[in-house]
Amino acid sequence: MKNRTLLVLAICALAAMALVGCGSAPVAAIGNATGTESGSAQGFGGEVTVTVTMANGFITEVVCKGDAESPTIGGPVLLRAPGQIIRYNSAQFDSISGATVTSMAVAEAAQAAIDKIVAGASGAASALDQEEIAEDE
Repeated sequence: MKNRTLLVLAICALAAMALVGCGSAPVAAIGNATGTESGSAQGFGGEVTVTVTMANGFITEVVCKGDAESPTIGGPVLLRAPGQIIRYNSAQFDSISGATVTSMAVAEAAQAAIDKIVAGASGAASALDQEEIAEDE
């Protein structure tokens, strides 16, 4: 009986250690991008627009709109995607089964918005660099 108890405890300990390794990795910042931009893509029912807000390289807010998407098929994507995009700090998220086209449109539109924010951040840095060069001359 004692050996069986030790075996059960050992199995439980191994299972617990395995679960610790399943934790999600911390997300990486997307540069130092800050701002709010929108992107659009063609969904199943029509145009899908995603507005992304970033602060210091992290996505802080996402709003998805797709008025022509089906409330029962594309609608759940528009509701669930923002939380996943924020959690993963990425336009890539787990697509919703049965709504692949809408999921892909949301990901594409979110990536377009993120790209605009990042381009604006690097453009601002370039403008500052140009200003410093002009001052040095």
